Amino acid sequence: MNASASGMSPRGSISIREVTKIYDPDGAKVLAVDNCSMEIEAGEFCVLVGPSGCGKTTLLNAIAGFHGITTGEIWLDGELLCSGARTPSPGADRIVVFQNGALFPWFTVLENVTFGPVVQGGMSKAEAHDRARTMLGQMGLMGIENNYPSEISSGMRRRVEIARAMMNDPRVLLLDEPFRAMDALTKTVVHQFLLDVYDKSRKTVFFITHDLEEAIFLGSKVYIMTTRPARIKKVLDVDIPRPRDFRALSSATYLRLKQECIEAVHEEALKAFKAGEREMA
Repeated sequence: MNASASGMSPRGSISIREVTKIYDPDGAKVLAVDNCSMEIEAGEFCVLVGPSGCGKTTLLNAIAGFHGITTGEIWLDGELLCSGARTPSPGADRIVVFQNGALFPWFTVLENVTFGPVVQGGMSKAEAHDRARTMLGQMGLMGIENNYPSEISSGMRRRVEIARAMMNDPRVLLLDEPFRAMDALTKTVVHQFLLDVYDKSRKTVFFITHDLEEAIFLGSKVYIMTTRPARIKKVLDVDIPRPRDFRALSSATYLRLKQECIEAVHEEALKAFKAGEREMA
């Protein structure tokens, strides 16, 4: 049950306050993120786009608790996750779906989805199986519970990972270019299932992509990042009504936002290209 349906306050607000991240501060001093601030409301579908290597994943990893930040603060629902003086730690309230996939090939689909909650003691095996079948049903995956990952398509595998991520009822779903390797037709199917799950759960989503069409179609708000070091260049409020389907892709609002996004990202892509040429010289 989502927060609004239960009468509880929504969970998952993220406050990123003047965050800077320097890798190897005593050596090469690579500035990855520079004084970055965002306010992401609970239940918002937030998307970051920008050139490769600009620092998007650095921000995601800091929220996930995989590494610290040099200065600034990151808060979740009013609680400090990390700061320059406080090292973060991962938690079941923030679940990551990586771009390369992470299903156990020796487990069936059902075993993959239920493994975490059962091992961690959060659910009995029976409870986990019931919830897993519900999540798989929402992702259009009923009937494949006993298949192994090698026996299903890439689009199905990615939907299984999202179902697994939702099992622990996280406050924030962190997605790092999860559909990057998919063909356009498969993407359209997976996008719709993700939107259906989002519409039902209203989880906060922090989504990274290079695909501008994907960013606008999925997101409530799109943050366009500069080339490294990551700063916020532009923020687009995506005022396309929900629920959405493929018809949104031909709307005047979508086409206008896409053009704005292309212009902003193209300028940063040129900067990244020129910087790369200088580094190779």
